[in-house]
Amino acid sequence: MRKRKSEDETQAPVAGAEVGLPNDRYLYGIVRSDHEVPTGIEGVQGKPVRTIPFGLVAALIGDLESTDGLGTSEDLRTHTFVLDSMSQSGPVLPTRFGTVISGDVAICADVLEPRQDEYYEAMRQLSGYGRYTLLVQYERDAVLQGILADNPDAVWLREAIVGTSEDETRTERAQLDDIVVTTMESSKSAEAGPILDQLGSVSARMCIREEGEADEVLAVALLVRHDAVTRCNSLIGKLAEQNSDRLQFRLVGPEAPYDFVDT
Repeated sequence: MRKRKSEDETQAPVAGAEVGLPNDRYLYGIVRSDHEVPTGIEGVQGKPVRTIPFGLVAALIGDLESTDGLGTSEDLRTHTFVLDSMSQSGPVLPTRFGTVISGDVAICADVLEPRQDEYYEAMRQLSGYGRYTLLVQYERDAVLQGILADNPDAVWLREAIVGTSEDETRTERAQLDDIVVTTMESSKSAEAGPILDQLGSVSARMCIREEGEADEVLAVALLVRHDAVTRCNSLIGKLAEQNSDRLQFRLVGPEAPYDFVDT
């Protein structure tokens, strides 16, 4: 059971913070009040990352020189880097990319105070877990070879293409590509189902991403206990070996738990 701080402690601003100044703050997410920012992390616009504590929780923020031009791909990479870096040493609740709030006082009053108990409980539930993303894709050449073994039309198209330029057989290439894409689309569920069944043994929760490219079999976020990471890696390595004739597996993480929070 966590111990609530007194009201005076809850209202205390961070020491040395520029409380009350109208400067805009970039809000990355919510962390515990005792979660320290690693030395040297630079945030959006190259500004240092710091926290504004309020009771048991804190806002993870950075100062901004200006909001003009905010929202670039570089800003998104920085936003992700900051959150993923913080997640290495404790639970983090990411906020939406590009969130800007004017001043430390507004962050405490509008963001932290109304939901501090909710935030703390969400982080308690995430403590001891990390988010990993598993990406599974078809090997296109392997899929094509399987098609050529069973589909006479594909064989004819393939033979028509060999030794020609793209301009000469543009129609035939498009027709063959349609056959490959249709084959991949029709078999995704059958490929993904057994993989998901086995992942349930090493992950507490899963969140399947909507389908992307035609050759993407599965993209799933996994919430994995720290003490189950080795088993998770081992299982995915085994799955990759078993399906190496047609599928590629890639595991990314640990990352901030973007799919498993609502901030």
